[in-house]
Amino acid sequence: MSTFGEYITSITQDSILPKVVDNVLNSNVACTRWLSKGKKWSGETVKVPFKNGKNTSSGAFGLGGVFQTAKVNTRLTLSFDPKFYYANVTLFGPEVDVNSITESQVVNLVKIEMESTMQDAMDEVGGLFYSAGAGDNFMGVQGIVDDGSFAPTYGNQTRSVVTNINSNVSTVGGPLTLALMASAHSAAKRGSTKPTISIMTEAIWDDYEALIQPQLQATYQVLGSAKVTRDGTVAAGQALGPGQAGFDALMFRGVPQVADEKCNAGEYYDINENHIQWYGLSSVWAKPIKLTSETIDGVYEKDVPSDNHGFHWTDFKEPSNQYARSGQLLLLGNMISGGPRNHSKLEQLT
Repeated sequence: MSTFGEYITSITQDSILPKVVDNVLNSNVACTRWLSKGKKWSGETVKVPFKNGKNTSSGAFGLGGVFQTAKVNTRLTLSFDPKFYYANVTLFGPEVDVNSITESQVVNLVKIEMESTMQDAMDEVGGLFYSAGAGDNFMGVQGIVDDGSFAPTYGNQTRSVVTNINSNVSTVGGPLTLALMASAHSAAKRGSTKPTISIMTEAIWDDYEALIQPQLQATYQVLGSAKVTRDGTVAAGQALGPGQAGFDALMFRGVPQVADEKCNAGEYYDINENHIQWYGLSSVWAKPIKLTSETIDGVYEKDVPSDNHGFHWTDFKEPSNQYARSGQLLLLGNMISGGPRNHSKLEQLT
């Protein structure tokens, strides 16, 4: 109910702010990072050859010794098909007509519907990137960072037979500890190759902060408190002063520890991003677009997908029996990891 009666409202124009405030979408770290670094899809499938064993046709030999000459196959192939996702935008002609009157328009209807749908699509895809890739869904980290529990078949190979494509998974059933984090990190480390990011729920991130808060306070007063961006990138910030506590970005063994609200409950991932990649299929019929937010005040402030391998737009199409237009946002491709053993997961953390 208005504070004022018709005495005032009948002769006074309302003020509408030129941006819509987003009260729905949350952080989407993994999706933002991986789509922004997309590579181009090529062929009907992407095939990843991997080494599955050692050449054991070797050994010491004495005078007149006989060599083993049996050929040993040390390689297999993972193969991945592209997956497809759409989001529909439908506009009715009279609504666009009314909104297009210059002196009356505050926010462009077509633009805000496009931007809002793009952001909603990103939000949905962010959830799929934590899935097991069942059916028509994109492959997600639950299927990649797995030992066969969620994705028994991966890249057309059976994990119970080809065990080298299993990730390092530990079922905890208890709280996070530094020892568990160390174990997960070590399990995914191969020589100098190690995880590049750890992703977890906000609740688990809070648990980690509580574990190390007393240890880091003195150091951060000198070096400064790091800040985390919307895609999980860690940047330096101002030092904590007297009476201040809490952190925006944390590290473990030199690896950024990042909270993602899309992450599945109770899960902590150590991911080596050199071994996980979004491959985007370019469309012939649809044009590539960027995700921008000129009309929405929310979590998406800049372009997110890469120029050539992100979302596409089909353009509006006119039905023959309706004064309206419909178009679809498309995302084509798949998430691929040729080396799942370079990732690890702690699950069922409480």
